[in-house]
Amino acid sequence: MRLTTVLRGGRYNSPVMRSGTQNTPPALEARKISRLYESSGRGVSDVSLRVAPGEVFGLMGPNGSGKSTLLRVLSTAIAPDSGSFHVGGVDGLKERRKVRARTGLMVDSPTHYDALTGRANAYFFARAYGMEKDKAKGVLAELFDYFDLTEYADDRVKTYSYGMGKKLALIEAMAHGPEVLLLDEPSLGLDYTSQLAYQNKVRELAGAGAAVLLASNQVDEVEALCGRAAFLHRGRVVAEGTPEELISSVEGVRRIVATLRNPVEYGPVAEVGGVRRVVPEGRDLVFHCEERPGIVADVVAGVVRAGGDIVNLSVRRPNLEDVFVKLTGEALRDEV
Repeated sequence: MRLTTVLRGGRYNSPVMRSGTQNTPPALEARKISRLYESSGRGVSDVSLRVAPGEVFGLMGPNGSGKSTLLRVLSTAIAPDSGSFHVGGVDGLKERRKVRARTGLMVDSPTHYDALTGRANAYFFARAYGMEKDKAKGVLAELFDYFDLTEYADDRVKTYSYGMGKKLALIEAMAHGPEVLLLDEPSLGLDYTSQLAYQNKVRELAGAGAAVLLASNQVDEVEALCGRAAFLHRGRVVAEGTPEELISSVEGVRRIVATLRNPVEYGPVAEVGGVRRVVPEGRDLVFHCEERPGIVADVVAGVVRAGGDIVNLSVRRPNLEDVFVKLTGEALRDEV
């Protein structure tokens, strides 16, 4: 399938960035970034993007699409094979130390000094970013309280759960008040309350002028937080625009979600006329279908023939995952 880049240069449409701000100097600008790994040939190729101060920009794509590689390049952790990028006008290739001081990074699988306490880990990062001692202590105390970690601040990190480690990583990335915040799958592993806290903090930081690049395949999260989003597929940007623009580009698509009592072999249902793709999500089967009369009844009949016991059925509006499926013919999230 030939991929076509659509909706490039979409207008800003978040609560902070509005129409008419396209001329705002970017807080983060990447130009034709390429970085491929010799072992796999994967990475990113010729990726360009701009994130304005106060903007939350979503980066979406399945595992192996290049999201983490791009964030590693933009954080100066690895050098690109070609291309350039600037943070606040500072050259990311020539002035790496200055760029690091202006950037906060949370990786998808955070690592810490397990023998140290959560507070000691966060303090180490804050000082490494150049924060003064007293200021670091005050800011960290506020963040530990905000993310409900104060009770565990003096426990060794090796006793932390996965979700607690993710919250600690968010604190470490945010404490020094970065101009640019790079977040790689930040909400995975967080409970509902912690997800709300994290999303509100991102809005607060963007409202104060920080640029946020959010790599996530949580569709609801991206639609709620991001003024613009881009899809990566096999290392290349295949679409960019506001969530509303991207979703509106999906015409004639219906999304049917069937919750089953028990898993079934769903392959035959994919052969139902008009079904473009079936994606399992836990006990749900998500059907990406053409809009035609009788499609819902045909899908239900196909599931029943396959031995499925449907306990809940919903027909939903298209979302960003449907856009990706239409562009690439592949699922945004891995099948489970």
